[in-house]
Amino acid sequence: MTLDGLLVTTRFGLYVDLATLAGLPLFWWSMRLGFGAGGRLILTLLTLGAACLSALWLLASASAMTGSPLSAPDWRVIGILLRDTPIGSLLAVRATALLLVLLLLFMPRERERPPAAIAVCASIAATTLAWSGHAGATEGMAGTVHRAADIAHIIAASAWFGALLALLAMMFGAPWDLRAAKRTALVLHRFSLFGTLFVGAIIISGLVNAIMITGVANLSALPRSLYGQLLLAKLALFSGMLLLAAANRWRLAPALAAASSGTGLDIARRHLRLSLLTESAAAFAILAVVAALGTLDPLS
Repeated sequence: MTLDGLLVTTRFGLYVDLATLAGLPLFWWSMRLGFGAGGRLILTLLTLGAACLSALWLLASASAMTGSPLSAPDWRVIGILLRDTPIGSLLAVRATALLLVLLLLFMPRERERPPAAIAVCASIAATTLAWSGHAGATEGMAGTVHRAADIAHIIAASAWFGALLALLAMMFGAPWDLRAAKRTALVLHRFSLFGTLFVGAIIISGLVNAIMITGVANLSALPRSLYGQLLLAKLALFSGMLLLAAANRWRLAPALAAASSGTGLDIARRHLRLSLLTESAAAFAILAVVAALGTLDPLS
Protein backbone atom coordinates (compact mmCIF):
# COMPACT_ATOMS: atom_id res chain seq x y z
CA MET A 1 0.00 0.00 0.00
CA THR A 2 1.28 3.48 -0.89
CA LEU A 3 1.71 6.14 1.78
CA ASP A 4 -1.24 8.10 0.36
CA GLY A 5 -3.33 4.93 0.42
CA LEU A 6 -2.33 4.28 4.02
CA LEU A 7 -3.27 7.84 4.96
CA VAL A 8 -6.72 7.50 3.38
CA THR A 9 -7.23 4.10 5.01
CA THR A 10 -6.26 5.48 8.40
CA ARG A 11 -8.60 8.43 7.96
CA PHE A 12 -11.40 6.04 7.03
CA GLY A 13 -10.75 3.96 10.15
CA LEU A 14 -10.81 7.09 12.30
CA TYR A 15 -14.06 8.30 10.75
CA VAL A 16 -15.78 4.95 11.31
CA ASP A 17 -14.43 4.60 14.85
CA LEU A 18 -15.17 8.13 16.06
CA ALA A 19 -18.57 8.30 14.31
CA THR A 20 -19.58 5.05 16.01
CA LEU A 21 -18.15 6.14 19.37
CA ALA A 22 -20.13 9.39 19.24
CA GLY A 23 -23.21 8.04 17.48
CA LEU A 24 -24.06 5.09 19.71
CA PRO A 25 -24.32 7.03 22.99
CA LEU A 26 -26.08 9.87 21.17
CA PHE A 27 -28.69 7.37 20.01
CA TRP A 28 -29.02 5.73 23.43
CA TRP A 29 -29.29 9.16 25.04
CA SER A 30 -31.88 10.58 22.63
CA MET A 31 -33.95 7.37 22.78
CA ARG A 32 -33.71 7.27 26.59
CA LEU A 33 -32.06 3.85 26.45
CA GLY A 34 -29.43 2.60 28.85
CA PHE A 35 -26.56 0.24 28.08
CA GLY A 36 -25.09 -2.62 30.04
CA ALA A 37 -21.78 -4.44 30.11
CA GLY A 38 -21.92 -5.18 26.38
CA GLY A 39 -22.34 -1.52 25.48
CA ARG A 40 -19.56 -0.51 27.82
CA LEU A 41 -17.21 -3.06 26.24
CA ILE A 42 -18.01 -1.78 22.74
CA LEU A 43 -17.42 1.85 23.73
CA THR A 44 -14.18 0.92 25.51
CA LEU A 45 -12.84 -0.86 22.44
CA LEU A 46 -13.86 2.06 20.23
CA THR A 47 -12.12 4.53 22.56
CA LEU A 48 -8.88 2.53 22.59
CA GLY A 49 -9.15 2.06 18.83
CA ALA A 50 -9.55 5.81 18.29
CA ALA A 51 -6.39 6.44 20.31
CA CYS A 52 -4.37 3.89 18.30
CA LEU A 53 -5.73 5.11 14.96
CA SER A 54 -4.95 8.72 15.91
CA ALA A 55 -1.31 7.79 16.53
CA LEU A 56 -1.19 5.88 13.25
CA TRP A 57 -2.76 8.84 11.41
CA LEU A 58 -0.05 11.15 12.79
CA LEU A 59 2.69 8.80 11.59
CA ALA A 60 1.00 8.33 8.20
CA SER A 61 0.59 12.10 7.77
CA ALA A 62 4.29 12.68 8.48
CA SER A 63 5.32 9.86 6.16
CA ALA A 64 3.10 11.17 3.35
CA MET A 65 4.72 14.60 3.71
CA THR A 66 8.33 13.38 3.73
CA GLY A 67 8.10 10.17 1.70
CA SER A 68 9.77 8.26 4.52
CA PRO A 69 8.49 4.77 5.33
CA LEU A 70 6.10 4.33 8.20
CA SER A 71 8.56 1.99 9.89
CA ALA A 72 11.17 4.79 10.02
CA PRO A 73 9.24 8.01 10.64
CA ASP A 74 10.89 11.42 10.55
CA TRP A 75 10.50 12.44 14.20
CA ARG A 76 11.62 15.99 13.44
CA VAL A 77 8.66 16.45 11.09
CA ILE A 78 6.34 14.84 13.62
CA GLY A 79 7.56 17.33 16.21
CA ILE A 80 6.87 20.21 13.82
CA LEU A 81 3.35 18.89 13.16
CA LEU A 82 2.63 18.67 16.87
CA ARG A 83 4.12 22.07 17.77
CA ASP A 84 3.42 24.30 14.80
CA THR A 85 0.20 23.01 13.23
CA PRO A 86 -3.38 22.44 14.45
CA ILE A 87 -2.61 18.70 14.58
CA GLY A 88 -1.02 19.02 18.01
CA SER A 89 -4.01 20.84 19.46
CA LEU A 90 -6.61 18.56 17.92
CA LEU A 91 -4.80 15.44 19.15
CA ALA A 92 -4.54 16.91 22.65
CA VAL A 93 -8.27 17.70 22.73
CA ARG A 94 -9.11 14.29 21.28
CA ALA A 95 -6.90 12.47 23.79
CA THR A 96 -8.49 14.38 26.68
CA ALA A 97 -12.00 13.62 25.45
CA LEU A 98 -11.18 9.93 24.96
CA LEU A 99 -9.69 9.73 28.45
CA LEU A 100 -12.85 11.27 29.89
CA VAL A 101 -14.94 8.69 28.02
CA LEU A 102 -12.92 5.89 29.61
CA LEU A 103 -13.22 7.42 33.07
CA LEU A 104 -16.98 7.79 32.67
CA LEU A 105 -17.33 4.23 31.40
CA PHE A 106 -15.67 2.79 34.47
CA MET A 107 -17.00 5.25 37.02
CA PRO A 108 -19.48 3.59 39.42
CA ARG A 109 -22.96 4.58 38.30
CA GLU A 110 -26.43 3.16 37.76
CA ARG A 111 -26.52 0.69 34.91
CA GLU A 112 -29.50 2.23 33.09
CA ARG A 113 -28.48 5.85 33.45
CA PRO A 114 -28.73 7.73 30.10
CA PRO A 115 -25.18 8.12 28.71
CA ALA A 116 -25.37 11.91 28.33
CA ALA A 117 -21.87 12.72 29.59
CA ILE A 118 -20.32 9.95 27.49
CA ALA A 119 -22.17 11.21 24.41
CA VAL A 120 -20.87 14.75 24.97
CA CYS A 121 -17.23 13.68 25.46
CA ALA A 122 -17.34 11.26 22.54
CA SER A 123 -18.86 13.96 20.32
CA ILE A 124 -16.03 16.34 21.26
CA ALA A 125 -13.52 13.66 20.24
CA ALA A 126 -15.32 13.22 16.91
CA THR A 127 -15.53 16.95 16.16
CA THR A 128 -11.73 17.23 16.24
CA LEU A 129 -11.93 15.71 12.76
CA ALA A 130 -13.01 19.17 11.58
CA TRP A 131 -9.39 20.32 12.01
CA SER A 132 -7.89 17.41 10.04
CA GLY A 133 -9.35 18.28 6.64
CA HIS A 134 -10.04 21.31 4.48
CA ALA A 135 -11.87 23.16 7.27
CA GLY A 136 -8.74 23.10 9.39
CA ALA A 137 -6.76 24.89 6.68
CA THR A 138 -9.25 27.75 6.24
CA GLU A 139 -8.13 30.92 8.01
CA GLY A 140 -9.88 33.89 9.62
CA MET A 141 -13.62 34.30 10.04
CA ALA A 142 -14.21 32.08 7.01
CA GLY A 143 -12.32 29.33 8.80
CA THR A 144 -14.48 29.74 11.90
CA VAL A 145 -17.66 29.45 9.85
CA HIS A 146 -16.26 26.50 7.91
CA ARG A 147 -15.27 24.59 11.05
CA ALA A 148 -18.61 25.35 12.73
CA ALA A 149 -20.42 23.88 9.72
CA ASP A 150 -18.07 20.90 9.70
CA ILE A 151 -18.68 20.27 13.40
CA ALA A 152 -22.45 20.31 12.85
CA HIS A 153 -21.96 17.97 9.89
CA ILE A 154 -19.87 15.54 11.94
CA ILE A 155 -22.26 15.41 14.89
CA ALA A 156 -25.35 14.94 12.73
CA ALA A 157 -23.68 12.31 10.55
CA SER A 158 -22.32 10.47 13.61
CA ALA A 159 -25.77 10.43 15.21
CA TRP A 160 -27.33 8.97 12.04
CA PHE A 161 -24.50 6.43 11.64
CA GLY A 162 -24.71 5.33 15.28
CA ALA A 163 -28.47 5.01 15.04
CA LEU A 164 -28.15 2.71 12.02
CA LEU A 165 -25.73 0.43 13.85
CA ALA A 166 -27.87 0.39 17.01
CA LEU A 167 -31.02 -0.39 15.03
CA LEU A 168 -29.23 -3.17 13.18
CA ALA A 169 -28.21 -4.66 16.52
CA MET A 170 -31.85 -4.56 17.62
CA MET A 171 -33.02 -6.17 14.38
CA PHE A 172 -30.48 -8.99 14.56
CA GLY A 173 -30.75 -9.45 18.33
CA ALA A 174 -32.35 -12.48 19.88
CA PRO A 175 -34.91 -13.43 20.93
CA TRP A 176 -37.24 -11.94 18.34
CA ASP A 177 -40.93 -11.99 19.18
CA LEU A 178 -43.96 -9.73 19.06
CA ARG A 179 -42.77 -7.78 22.10
CA ALA A 180 -39.33 -7.17 20.58
CA ALA A 181 -40.96 -6.12 17.30
CA LYS A 182 -43.22 -3.58 19.02
CA ARG A 183 -40.27 -2.20 20.99
CA THR A 184 -38.19 -1.82 17.83
CA ALA A 185 -41.07 -0.15 16.00
CA LEU A 186 -41.50 2.27 18.90
CA VAL A 187 -37.79 3.17 18.84
CA LEU A 188 -37.98 3.72 15.08
CA HIS A 189 -40.97 6.01 15.57
CA ARG A 190 -39.19 7.98 18.29
CA PHE A 191 -36.11 8.34 16.15
CA SER A 192 -38.05 9.74 13.18
CA LEU A 193 -38.06 13.30 14.59
CA PHE A 194 -34.37 13.21 15.51
CA GLY A 195 -33.56 11.64 12.14
CA THR A 196 -35.32 14.50 10.34
CA LEU A 197 -33.31 17.05 12.33
CA PHE A 198 -30.05 15.20 11.62
CA VAL A 199 -30.79 15.05 7.89
CA GLY A 200 -31.59 18.77 7.82
CA ALA A 201 -28.33 19.57 9.64
CA ILE A 202 -26.34 17.35 7.26
CA ILE A 203 -27.82 19.01 4.17
CA ILE A 204 -27.36 22.61 5.38
CA SER A 205 -23.86 22.10 6.80
CA GLY A 206 -22.82 20.07 3.75
CA LEU A 207 -23.90 22.88 1.45
CA VAL A 208 -21.93 25.42 3.51
CA ASN A 209 -18.88 23.14 3.45
CA ALA A 210 -19.04 22.70 -0.33
CA ILE A 211 -19.27 26.45 -0.90
CA MET A 212 -16.44 27.17 1.57
CA ILE A 213 -14.14 24.58 -0.02
CA THR A 214 -14.72 25.26 -3.71
CA GLY A 215 -16.39 28.66 -3.92
CA VAL A 216 -19.64 29.31 -5.76
CA ALA A 217 -17.83 30.20 -8.99
CA ASN A 218 -16.11 26.81 -9.13
CA LEU A 219 -19.12 24.60 -8.44
CA SER A 220 -19.80 24.08 -12.15
CA ALA A 221 -16.25 22.82 -12.69
CA LEU A 222 -16.45 20.11 -10.00
CA PRO A 223 -17.52 17.26 -12.33
CA ARG A 224 -14.23 17.65 -14.23
CA SER A 225 -12.06 17.01 -11.16
CA LEU A 226 -11.51 13.85 -9.14
CA TYR A 227 -12.62 15.73 -6.04
CA GLY A 228 -15.85 16.77 -7.73
CA GLN A 229 -16.54 13.28 -9.03
CA LEU A 230 -16.11 11.80 -5.57
CA LEU A 231 -18.30 14.53 -4.13
CA LEU A 232 -21.03 13.68 -6.63
CA ALA A 233 -20.68 10.01 -5.69
CA LYS A 234 -21.12 11.00 -2.05
CA LEU A 235 -24.26 12.96 -2.91
CA ALA A 236 -25.66 9.99 -4.85
CA LEU A 237 -25.04 7.67 -1.90
CA PHE A 238 -26.61 10.18 0.47
CA SER A 239 -29.68 10.46 -1.75
CA GLY A 240 -30.00 6.68 -1.67
CA MET A 241 -29.82 6.75 2.13
CA LEU A 242 -32.58 9.36 2.21
CA LEU A 243 -34.85 7.15 0.10
CA LEU A 244 -34.18 4.14 2.32
CA ALA A 245 -34.76 6.21 5.47
CA ALA A 246 -38.08 7.42 4.04
CA ALA A 247 -39.08 3.83 3.26
CA ASN A 248 -38.15 2.80 6.81
CA ARG A 249 -40.16 5.64 8.33
CA TRP A 250 -43.30 5.53 6.22
CA ARG A 251 -43.55 1.91 5.10
CA LEU A 252 -41.34 -0.68 6.81
CA ALA A 253 -41.57 0.53 10.43
CA PRO A 254 -45.40 0.80 10.30
CA ALA A 255 -45.53 -2.68 8.74
CA LEU A 256 -43.44 -4.00 11.63
CA ALA A 257 -45.67 -2.28 14.18
CA ALA A 258 -48.81 -3.70 12.54
CA ALA A 259 -47.52 -7.27 12.25
CA SER A 260 -49.22 -9.67 14.65
CA SER A 261 -48.41 -13.18 13.42
CA GLY A 262 -45.17 -15.12 13.35
CA THR A 263 -45.04 -15.11 9.54
CA GLY A 264 -45.91 -11.43 9.35
CA LEU A 265 -43.22 -10.57 11.90
CA ASP A 266 -40.58 -12.52 10.01
CA ILE A 267 -41.43 -10.84 6.71
CA ALA A 268 -41.48 -7.33 8.22
CA ARG A 269 -38.22 -8.01 10.06
CA ARG A 270 -36.52 -9.34 6.92
CA HIS A 271 -37.52 -6.30 4.86
CA LEU A 272 -36.40 -3.86 7.53
CA ARG A 273 -33.13 -5.74 8.01
CA LEU A 274 -32.36 -5.54 4.30
CA SER A 275 -33.16 -1.82 4.19
CA LEU A 276 -30.99 -1.04 7.23
CA LEU A 277 -28.11 -3.15 5.91
CA THR A 278 -28.23 -1.35 2.56
CA GLU A 279 -28.43 2.04 4.25
CA SER A 280 -25.49 1.14 6.51
CA ALA A 281 -23.42 -0.03 3.53
CA ALA A 282 -24.06 3.32 1.86
CA ALA A 283 -22.97 5.10 5.06
CA PHE A 284 -19.68 3.15 5.15
CA ALA A 285 -19.13 4.01 1.48
CA ILE A 286 -19.72 7.70 2.21
CA LEU A 287 -17.14 7.62 5.01
CA ALA A 288 -14.64 6.03 2.62
CA VAL A 289 -15.30 8.78 0.07
CA VAL A 290 -14.94 11.48 2.74
CA ALA A 291 -11.63 9.96 3.85
CA ALA A 292 -10.32 10.36 0.31
CA LEU A 293 -11.82 13.82 -0.23
CA GLY A 294 -9.86 15.25 2.70
CA THR A 295 -6.57 14.45 0.97
CA LEU A 296 -7.44 15.95 -2.43
CA ASP A 297 -7.19 19.42 -3.90
CA PRO A 298 -10.77 20.45 -4.75
CA LEU A 299 -9.71 22.37 -7.86
CA SER A 300 -7.23 19.93 -9.38
